[in-house]
Amino acid sequence: MMKITILSASIFLLCLTFDTESALSREPYWKEHQIELSGLAEEQVLILESTINQLSSLEPGELKINKRGYGRLSRFKELFGFPFNGKDLSRWLLTRIESISYQNTWTTAVNQNQGSFMAGDFFFTKATPIERIYTLIHEARHSDDDGYKHIRCPDGFKYISSRQPEMDLEREPACDDNNKGAYSFQAAFLFELFAYGLLDQGEVGLLYNSSISRLVPSK
Repeated sequence: MMKITILSASIFLLCLTFDTESALSREPYWKEHQIELSGLAEEQVLILESTINQLSSLEPGELKINKRGYGRLSRFKELFGFPFNGKDLSRWLLTRIESISYQNTWTTAVNQNQGSFMAGDFFFTKATPIERIYTLIHEARHSDDDGYKHIRCPDGFKYISSRQPEMDLEREPACDDNNKGAYSFQAAFLFELFAYGLLDQGEVGLLYNSSISRLVPSK
């Protein structure tokens, strides 16, 4: 009877170890793209992976908006260089990330040194899934060329931050005067979601309008 009990306990521990290792196993794309994760709790890594996997699963279907309007406003292929689809877009994103770390700050996320991503509390605790996806796309654009740095929003800027209502955007470095910068890429992605009715179309539409408002003409 004692031998049977010990054997049963050993099997239980073996199964427990296997389950724990499975739960802690990482998605292969971190290793494939040599992306270093640091300072992140297990729950935060799972949120990141869920965000990237959700992005990868996006596929266009039938247009849910006027075709003429789509042809006039869509810039996705022009900017990204390929037709809208989640698999190519997730690869585009991952190739622009060298590392992701956690910092207990007010910011949602920031791309330091063109590839070193830092995600803050807002990303993990307050941002919606849509916000997390387009934030990563926005930051990924800062890995290209000279980083496409933002400019200060002009005096009298009339628009608000849909994500952070406590912010006054006037004179904040939260606008672009380059129509190929991070806000353009962010807006182009959101427009495709809206056009194809993916995720929450109402939320996406509001976020698109908020994003496109950050493009200000250069003087």
